[in-house]
Amino acid sequence: MRMVTNRRHVLQGLLAGSALVAQGISPARASTQSSSVTLDNGFRAHFVLNDSRYIAAALILRSSEIRASDGLGHMLEHTSFVGAAGPYAASEIKRMHQDYLQESNATTGPGVIQWQAMFLPKYLEQVLGLLALTSLDQKCDEETVRQEARVVLQELYLDRYDTRSGHQKLFDAALFGSLHPYGADTSESEIATAKMPPHKLAAELREYAQKIRLPANMQLFLAGDFDAERAAGIVSSNFGSYPFAQGPMLAVPQAPVTVAHRAFSAASPELRRPLSRIKIAWNTGVGVTHPEAKVVLALSEYLNAMLFSRLRERHGDAYAPVASYQPDECSGIFEINIPSTQASHRIERKVFEGIAGLKTSIDASELERFRDRVELKRRKMAESNEAIVERLVQRAVEGGSIHDLDLEAVTPNGVLAAARRYLPSYEGAYVRLSLIGR
Repeated sequence: MRMVTNRRHVLQGLLAGSALVAQGISPARASTQSSSVTLDNGFRAHFVLNDSRYIAAALILRSSEIRASDGLGHMLEHTSFVGAAGPYAASEIKRMHQDYLQESNATTGPGVIQWQAMFLPKYLEQVLGLLALTSLDQKCDEETVRQEARVVLQELYLDRYDTRSGHQKLFDAALFGSLHPYGADTSESEIATAKMPPHKLAAELREYAQKIRLPANMQLFLAGDFDAERAAGIVSSNFGSYPFAQGPMLAVPQAPVTVAHRAFSAASPELRRPLSRIKIAWNTGVGVTHPEAKVVLALSEYLNAMLFSRLRERHGDAYAPVASYQPDECSGIFEINIPSTQASHRIERKVFEGIAGLKTSIDASELERFRDRVELKRRKMAESNEAIVERLVQRAVEGGSIHDLDLEAVTPNGVLAAARRYLPSYEGAYVRLSLIGR
């Protein structure tokens, strides 16, 4: 189980209740079937059936009460699968977790807790029962809280005092602003929560668990080898017994478009001289549902190919330069990451010399190659239940998935116009972090 405080790294956002139904579920295999069910208490479940012989699941709970600043959601996530729930003692829950879930994880971010699991089809009934109990009927027993608070403290100390984490926080704060959920540093307040006396923390967690017991704010996603009618019955018997409850969800504010240049340098504990790493990023403002998202996605791949050709193949300055576009519901981040033995300022200048050239012309043949690479990725993902579930969660939580963007209509002229609009110039509107080897 892990905490993720930056929403670019956990699936979340503004949920339109009909988004999944309106867009439908793209079939992963020729034999794929999909369906959805909504219980009387507002709980929703979505099924994608295939012959994969295993099942991937994701359960999401969204609420404006899940705030990084108080750390309670993070604590509640940690006590999942190990603490008392429903009629079962902590030891029984832990044993069921070990017996029925072959792989599992949980993540917390501002406004969302997500549980993920992969398991064999024969355990479907047991797993859905376990997910219902641990998400809606935790008892927050004092001994489990005491134990997990110690674990959470170690995690938070790593987040607070590890140099690598500090560099990322500095970068995110410059990119999003220190008050935005993506850029805020809440580690001190979370540490204070984890340090509370166990009996007091357990009492607060029980009250908090009651507050976010919101079936109508939850969705379950299942992909794999199972019978949909049977799964719907199991969902109803396990999740349907809780009364209707609904609450506000966190509306993530739009991150500001990057308009100024900010540059930082720091020594890196991971790197040894002569190796250094340069990170460059900026927010285009083109989120995953923006009309131009597909064009910016194509631009990012074109930029990635240009950097590879220029810095690796032509100059031999870097082995693995990477450019990526990371859109979500409130931002559209371009990020360039380049490790190199060359001085960071020289790499930075060469990057933007290449970008300047990219703004003059686009090679149509390279754009076609990009379409083929994306299609190959999609076909590979179609064979993975966890990838199917991830895509469905993205659609439901963020309003869309980057994997749904239609690139057939993208033209070289459209990519050229996007390059001129969304790519900065040297020492222009971007954040740059140079990590220098010791």
